[in-house]
Amino acid sequence: MTLQSASLLGSAFPLPVSKGLPLDVQGISSVEFLRKNPNIFTSGFQFPTALLLASAIKNNLSRMAEYCQEMSASLAPHVKTVMSPKIARMQIDSGAWALTVANYTQARIFLDQGFNRIIIANEIVNPTAIRSIALKNLDPNTEIIFYVDSQIGLDLIQSAISTLPDARIHLLIEIGYMGGRCGIRELQDVSPLAQKIAGDSRLTLRGVSGFEGTIGGDGRAIERISAIQDFCHKIIEAAQVVAPYIKTNNGIISAGGSAFFDVVAEEFKTHGNEFHSILRSGGYLAHDHGSYERLYPFADAPPSKRFSPAIEIWSQVISKPEKNVALLDLGKRDVGNDIENPFPIKRFRGKIEPFTGSVKQLNDQHGYLTFPENDSIEVGDLVGLGISHPCTTFDKWKLIPLVDDDYTVVDLIETFF
Repeated sequence: MTLQSASLLGSAFPLPVSKGLPLDVQGISSVEFLRKNPNIFTSGFQFPTALLLASAIKNNLSRMAEYCQEMSASLAPHVKTVMSPKIARMQIDSGAWALTVANYTQARIFLDQGFNRIIIANEIVNPTAIRSIALKNLDPNTEIIFYVDSQIGLDLIQSAISTLPDARIHLLIEIGYMGGRCGIRELQDVSPLAQKIAGDSRLTLRGVSGFEGTIGGDGRAIERISAIQDFCHKIIEAAQVVAPYIKTNNGIISAGGSAFFDVVAEEFKTHGNEFHSILRSGGYLAHDHGSYERLYPFADAPPSKRFSPAIEIWSQVISKPEKNVALLDLGKRDVGNDIENPFPIKRFRGKIEPFTGSVKQLNDQHGYLTFPENDSIEVGDLVGLGISHPCTTFDKWKLIPLVDDDYTVVDLIETFF
């Protein structure tokens, strides 16, 4: 598979007014633009601009597919990270079993783009969304699965489809832990909920699910890993409880964010291999230079077995008002800082070269860059920044260039936040 094979809807689209793009391309065809072989540094791009490295994405797709095969697990990547049908197609073409989203609005975007197996990793209690899901599932080629974690939640589902005798709802019972997000806390509450689901012919119980990523602790310390393992065992035990009520061939157990999916995969393979194990990692696709790079399972692996940071934000120095302080034309409207501020990794001044420094503060449209005394930065220079946690950077860009290793644009990634 080439990355270009996943082109959006397989057709050209007129380029919108979008930050980062060259000023003279608005309104021309995306195909016409790409034929020009535009380069981020020499083709009039405006700054700041976000970009994706094609070689890194290709590596990450391949590495995750290889890992899932090794662990006998399926992948349903959480596409709320990127909200891009084009990238989702790359993931499906690389072997993903389904897509994961956070709500029905996100699901609709991907359903409308032709994706037909979607896990909504959340409870749905809105009656209009429930009815729409129930009707869409009547199509034998469509499979939308969502979560339930309470009798009240199930009552709301049944009430929403009360006038739809042929409704079809696929459910996963969500398992949680004290202090966590949604999910049943006590295993004794699982069986009564499973029984009630099994008693309604319109409902199909598919298995159980949970999310380990918010279990607190220090990095990948032994205590944190042990707590995640214990939670995985709880999910597996819940799966064994609901197994008699599952009408499909293979019950699902699912967990696995982007930082601890290895712990999940190992526990599921070792102790729950009679179930269909599904990981839902989403951040792996773009990875990052910060939080995931420090936490993810392959951090100490050989280069051929690692993920590669795929997203960079390039910004321009617009002022140098104090010694060792420069102002970048980049701020909170352009890059996420929910975990930490972006940080310099490269500089372009006629050529790309390494650059170190620190972004101490972000305003809406400005970044405060400090740098070592033995280095230099000048007004007009371009600075490439790495990020932590890609989810809160993608949502700030409607159109992201996909570039080769020379920073020539090979495709455009459209997002739908």
